[in-house]
Amino acid sequence: MVSLRPGVRRLIAWVWLAWCVPGAWAGPSLWAASTLAPSNTDPEERILVTIKARAFEPDKVTLRAGHKTKLVFHNQDAELHAFVPVGLFAGLSLNVSGNGAPEFGPDGFKRVLIPSEGQAEFRFVPEKPGVYPFFCDMPGHEMRATIIVE
Repeated sequence: MVSLRPGVRRLIAWVWLAWCVPGAWAGPSLWAASTLAPSNTDPEERILVTIKARAFEPDKVTLRAGHKTKLVFHNQDAELHAFVPVGLFAGLSLNVSGNGAPEFGPDGFKRVLIPSEGQAEFRFVPEKPGVYPFFCDMPGHEMRATIIVE
C-alpha cells in the first residue's frame, strides 16, 4: 500500500467527489436548482391521450400556451403504436419519459414507439399557439389526431 501525505489524500478525495458527484464543486446552491423555469410556479397540467382500437382518444387535445404541461400517451392496444407530432416540439426543451422508445433526428424529437400497455410522457411548455397534427406511422395504422395550443 502506498502511503500518501494528508494533503494529497484530501486532494484525491476532493477530485473524486467532483468527478463522481456532478455539481459537488459548485456548492449547495446547485443542488437545489430546479429543471423548470423558477418564474413559472403554475401547477403542471396533465393531459392523457389513450390509444385503443387503433385510435387516439380524444382525437383533439387542447393545451394552454405558456403553461407547464405533461402530455401522456397510454397504449391500451395489444400492438405497438407510434406518436409522431408535426411541429409541436420545434425549438422547445422537452423531457421524454415512460417505457416508450423515443427517436431523435438532427431537428430534435421525431417520434416515440409505445409498446402494448406502455406509455410515453412529455413534459414541456407549449409556446406557439396553433394547430398541430399527430399520427401513428406504423404500417396500416391510419390513426390521426390534433393538438391545439391556445
